[in-house]
Parts: sequence; C-alpha cells; structure tokens
Amino acid sequence: MNIIENINKKLFFDKDEICAGGESDIEEIIRVSPVPLPKDYIEFLKQVSGEDSYGPEFEVEDEGASIWIWSAKMALEKWEEFNQPFNQKFISNAWLFGNDLGDLLYFFGTGKNGFGLYRASAGCLGFENAEKISDTLTDFLVNGVGIDIATSL
Repeated sequence: MNIIENINKKLFFDKDEICAGGESDIEEIIRVSPVPLPKDYIEFLKQVSGEDSYGPEFEVEDEGASIWIWSAKMALEKWEEFNQPFNQKFISNAWLFGNDLGDLLYFFGTGKNGFGLYRASAGCLGFENAEKISDTLTDFLVNGVGIDIATSL
C-alpha cells in the first residue's frame, strides 16, 4: 500500500514537498539499524527520501500539533546525533524515525507492549518511559491508530 496516497484524513501535508528517492541512504539505514525495520517503513522512505528532502511534516486536524516523519537522510543524521555513549542502552535497541517538532521522539523497537512504534521524550529516552503509538506505520499514518498518543504530552 502506498502510505502517502492513503494518509489518514486527520493528517494534512504539502504533497509538493514529497519526492521519491534516497536509495543509498535507505540501504544505509537497513545496514545500521539495530532492529529489523518493517517493510511499510522502508516503502514509505522510498516515497519521501528524494534529494534535499527532510521528510513530510503532517499537521493534525484540530490539534495544533505536528508529526514529522524523517526522510532517510534525516533519520541517519538523527541516528548519528543520538548515537552517544550515554544513549547506548536505548539506541542499540531502537530506530528513531521522527518527532513532534518538540521534544517527543518516535522510534521502532520492542517495548513493554511488543514491537511497534513508540514515543518518548528526548530527555528520557528509554523503553521504560516509552508509550506505544501503534503496531505499524500503516496503522499510524493510514488508519489513524495512535495519532492521539503521538501528539499528546
């Protein structure tokens, strides 16, 4: 399923900013990610990781909140930024893929509710403080599962 073409009606974004590409960055993500990445996430990256793309920012209807899912290039930059000795316990078990344009980070990993998409504050990264958003990126961006969790404080 093409996630971009089936985005949940509660999410709005500028389709003109979407460009496909980023194959070498996507290959690097697959190589360095400490967790197996879902197929729908890899397909999504192929849709949004073109040259000079940072990934789509989704505005949430009637919430005044945003969800930014990073392009492959941006995800690699953030991985390098957070791949520090003090974050090793967390970063070796998760893949960061976006944020709320504030201090909440979104990531894939296996937490207390199984594998899926989670969120936690950048200042308290860890599965013990994480809240599960949804099982898959498709559930999140297409079916709307967890949009309320992703954007609430």
